Amino acid sequence: MFDINFYPNADNKKIKYVVIMARYADSWIFCKNKDSDTYEIPGGKIEVNESVLEAARRELEEETGAIKYDIKEVTIYSVKVDNIETFGALFYANIDEIGSLNHEIKEIIVSDVLPYDLTYPNIQPKLFRYIMKNIEFNPKTEHKRMVSEKLYFQPKSDLVLAHRNALRLCYEYNNSNWNDFSKKEEIIKELFGSTKELFYIEPTIHCDYGFNIHIGNNFYANFDTVFLDVNTITFGDNVFIAPRCSFFTAGHPIDKDIRNMGLEYGYPIRIGNDVWIGGNTVVNPGVTIGNNVVIGSGSVVTKDIPDGVVAAGNPCKVIRKITNEDKEYWNNKKEEYLRSLSN
Repeated sequence: MFDINFYPNADNKKIKYVVIMARYADSWIFCKNKDSDTYEIPGGKIEVNESVLEAARRELEEETGAIKYDIKEVTIYSVKVDNIETFGALFYANIDEIGSLNHEIKEIIVSDVLPYDLTYPNIQPKLFRYIMKNIEFNPKTEHKRMVSEKLYFQPKSDLVLAHRNALRLCYEYNNSNWNDFSKKEEIIKELFGSTKELFYIEPTIHCDYGFNIHIGNNFYANFDTVFLDVNTITFGDNVFIAPRCSFFTAGHPIDKDIRNMGLEYGYPIRIGNDVWIGGNTVVNPGVTIGNNVVIGSGSVVTKDIPDGVVAAGNPCKVIRKITNEDKEYWNNKKEEYLRSLSN
């Protein structure tokens, strides 16, 4: 996992990149390069003799087709990998009018949430969340407020019907014939926001909405999984979940009077590739778990977990790194198993 930091100001000479979170038609706008199958937040490298603001305007216009817009710098950020720190400027823009796209851009999408497939999945979610927390914007529906990490009110909104639909699909899944695998697959594809090729979930499954859940290839969840998906819950490839695990994006105000009004909020959960989560684990709102991670059973994950570690506990903390010795040990076990088949 990359180390990402935010600064109120920095020497502009150090800034190499610009990223622009832009709203259009009451949603966020994302772009896909012609040579890529993944989406990204508009932005790019600052050219020679170009100011930071000039670069931000150029990238926004080229990658979204923006014609009429307001733009402002929000903060300076840095990405640190192996003690090498690179600086960028993060902007926020409101687009009123868009036109034709730059020839390098394949398409743009307008969405209330981050796309599942991101070009920079270790960086862009953190930039997106910084904007969510630090920029005032006013989504026009309760659904848009819900996925924008703002207080929202579910009763008497369109969210009630969406929740009831999720309950119906979960009921159908949990009560379908144990060996009707095609039916189960159809239900999950209808219920979840996106799926990839290989997945299976043991009953029972419970969720709030379903459309905020995104799973990668080779996904497996054991019995009694709970997804409180008022915000997005995103899983990478090769994720294995043990029984009775819960993923809670939902939260309630600490102040009793506001809480008793029925106002709620939600922060996204993002889990990387090659992750195994032990039984009875709870993952709390706003948590990111990196790639190649093992979470011990009974953990309560309240903060981000970096790549390549074993972590456990309440609260969940890193116990140790996953090492080459682990690979050698389990490769030996695998070879022992293969030899047993030939005997």
